[in-house]
Amino acid sequence: MNFSIVKKAVLVAAMATSLTACMTTGPALKSSNSESVAGIEARLPYANYASYFGYIDKGTAPQGTYKEKDAYYLFVWVPAAIDEIGVSMVSPASGTPSDTDFVSDAYTKLNESNPDTFFDTYIVLDRLDIVDSAKISKGGKSLQTLTYNDDSSELPANPGGSTYNSLIRHVSEVSSPTKALVRGVYRISFTSFRSAIEGSFEATVGTNVPGIKIAKSLEELQALVNEG
Repeated sequence: MNFSIVKKAVLVAAMATSLTACMTTGPALKSSNSESVAGIEARLPYANYASYFGYIDKGTAPQGTYKEKDAYYLFVWVPAAIDEIGVSMVSPASGTPSDTDFVSDAYTKLNESNPDTFFDTYIVLDRLDIVDSAKISKGGKSLQTLTYNDDSSELPANPGGSTYNSLIRHVSEVSSPTKALVRGVYRISFTSFRSAIEGSFEATVGTNVPGIKIAKSLEELQALVNEG
């Protein structure tokens, strides 16, 4: 028996098992980068994740509109230039908030009594013209829409069995001012084209830098960014 070949085969199998385990644990949101070991191709995770747990009920006023549909916003602070950003949204919220996650008062108040209420998610990512952390609450305008998504098979199906949860990725293009991912505020708009917007949701942002903050308003975001 050629023990060197056997040892190599065992090593490759172990690497494949390790990679598969890495890709199937943690957030379902993965980066655009992938790695192949022993013929297994898998997306690599982002270096850092931040999640927001929220709840929309019947009395929650929309913050805007998107294609004539009511829309709600989440605002994201990115503290430095990044090479890629990924965003996912699932409804109902499937995880349990950790001490480092951002949790809305509505989620804390309503989710326990209505954990199964959900909606079809549709998300849009815009870059805003806000780069000064001391002036976030003063507001700004959208410079451009970077990307959007309605349905993604990469995420878990909703309780109805449909893959109506959303996932987007945008890779920075440093040579293009409209596509570069720079320090500043980004806006996640979310709506629904198939159902009423009611129920819990979990939004996750993946990047290669720590310090991502997420809030439902610019005022709350400024407080988070400048706390301490």
